[in-house]
Amino acid sequence: MEGPAEVRRPDMREEWEASWYRERLADPSLVAAGVAVVVGGISYLAVPVGGERRGGYIPVRDATSVMLVRQALEGLDGFPSVRVRWSTHWDTCDAVEWGDHAPGTDGDAERGRFYGYSEQYIARFEEESDT
Repeated sequence: MEGPAEVRRPDMREEWEASWYRERLADPSLVAAGVAVVVGGISYLAVPVGGERRGGYIPVRDATSVMLVRQALEGLDGFPSVRVRWSTHWDTCDAVEWGDHAPGTDGDAERGRFYGYSEQYIARFEEESDT
């Protein structure tokens, strides 16, 4: 088993992913409160809950890494109720989740609001999905 995960402030190595969140979240300042969790040289950006964002998740590459990421996030401010969601499909990653449980719906708008995305981004996403 790999050693413990490194938890650090996001830096230029996570900038592409951080900018992706800043463009989509209703409260982009949450990205600055995020952490980078590094396991086996792979960095996972974790954005905390807050404001309209009630939950978050990170898809993780393998079972060992998923457990290390979960352990790294447990007890950190902004990451309540950290848990593992094991995939039931061979082509879908396991994930580390935190916050409230995601709504059991296929509705993109409701799920987008749960994850704290802006109304502008949700509308754009739905428009692009219709084409």
